[in-house]
Amino acid sequence: MNMIILLFSLLTTYFDASPQMAPISNFIEQPKSVLAFEHTSVTSPFINRFDSLQGVALYATKEELLLTKGNPLTVTNDPLLGTEEYQYADVTVGVGEGFVLYVNVSPSQAQQFGLQVNGVEIDPLKDNVQSSLGKPYFIAEDGDVYMRGNNALKIYRNLDGEFEGIDLFDSISS
Repeated sequence: MNMIILLFSLLTTYFDASPQMAPISNFIEQPKSVLAFEHTSVTSPFINRFDSLQGVALYATKEELLLTKGNPLTVTNDPLLGTEEYQYADVTVGVGEGFVLYVNVSPSQAQQFGLQVNGVEIDPLKDNVQSSLGKPYFIAEDGDVYMRGNNALKIYRNLDGEFEGIDLFDSISS
């Protein structure tokens, strides 16, 4: 009998005809989360991502590279990195497992053909890169590192501060 009374007392809350109170949170208007993004959109005068160097896109497939740049002047193996280096007149491209892993431009290539990051002309020989890239994320002994997401752009300089090359690469895989 006690069992029936206990069961009956537990079930009466489901059969109660009294009006239920709605939670108070239903009556308070919650701000929309989209509004938070409307106030934080700030445009930057600097290149805001690093996708390509000399027209070669990072992570492009080997086939896309060949369509974009044509046949390389030479192809060499780099056993240390496990990549093939495709050498063009204006750029050297490291390809591993069928994808572009890094892009390098030497000072002579930059002087002869210019230098473009995402199609924007920069000139590290005249040291005007901060007007396009902003302040470096990190200053190393051998150059300045700029970060955009996972991609890094490193401008190599010698001890006298003279331009010695530029690399575009994935900062996580290096």
